[in-house]
Amino acid sequence: MNRIDRLNALLIHLQGKPRVPIRELEERFEVGRRTIFRDIRSLIDSGVPIGGDAGEGYFIVEGYHLPPVVFNKEEASAILLGAKFIERSADPHTIQTFEKAMFKIKAVLKYSDKEFLSNLEGRISIRPSPSPNPTPDSHIAEIQLAIATNRLIDITYYSQYNDSTTRREVEPLGMVFYSGRWHLIAHCRLRNELRDFRADRIQKVHVLAETIDPTLHPNYMDFLNETLIGTDAKEATIICSAMVARFMGEQKYYQGFVEETKLEDGRFEMKFTPPYYDYFARWLMMYGNEIEIVSPNELQGHAATLAKELLEHHSAPFFAKT
Repeated sequence: MNRIDRLNALLIHLQGKPRVPIRELEERFEVGRRTIFRDIRSLIDSGVPIGGDAGEGYFIVEGYHLPPVVFNKEEASAILLGAKFIERSADPHTIQTFEKAMFKIKAVLKYSDKEFLSNLEGRISIRPSPSPNPTPDSHIAEIQLAIATNRLIDITYYSQYNDSTTRREVEPLGMVFYSGRWHLIAHCRLRNELRDFRADRIQKVHVLAETIDPTLHPNYMDFLNETLIGTDAKEATIICSAMVARFMGEQKYYQGFVEETKLEDGRFEMKFTPPYYDYFARWLMMYGNEIEIVSPNELQGHAATLAKELLEHHSAPFFAKT
């Protein structure tokens, strides 16, 4: 990136946040601190009111406005890809809101770029995952508002586990998208602990006036990682064929995948840290004799028991007839 482009990008970056740490600027533009100092001084000399310092970060004084932002076709194409994902992973309200934003983005494009984006839009799609029902209104807008303003929320939540609906006050800490759904991680005052709430099971949301302090609770991503991976995870090693290694794809990461090594015979040795051997063994069973459990013996025992149970279950009707 030449200096003129970097100065323009630096100005846009500063306007996008209330205050930007100098380290963030160094990492984004891949230049040293002295270069950032010189660029900020150049912007100030050109009339841009920039405040702050290296310790607290920099900001553009409120009231200063840049000329209208203009997207080039590459940037608009990237936003289009994001729109396609939103169409398949968000609730109706969020989809509708993003569609309005896309109209505004298209409105500021040059005519040639509008034609470029129009040709591209009809030829990019995301194949939906099998799902019996469309994504319901997940109240994402209200949840985002509560997270951004550190506000307490009152939710009505349906629990599929015990088929019950409860009303509770929760302190929202963050949102995470995994397993095809948005999840709200929050401190539940009813249970007095951190909980993972599936957004599509939240029936009602009321953002309350009371403010909360998220720093009083553990980091929401640490909580989620411990919940999904487990704190007592143990090691497991398997060997699988190259075909199975390809079929596993992203699924292996949900099983605590750590690393893999290609062996001389073309097979792969994989190491995992699964929280539960029984569940991990059930996942491995789908690959039949294409996998070999190297360790530990406990995992081998689970797999052997499952194989025996399957053999007895499926053989019983056959032997009964004969």
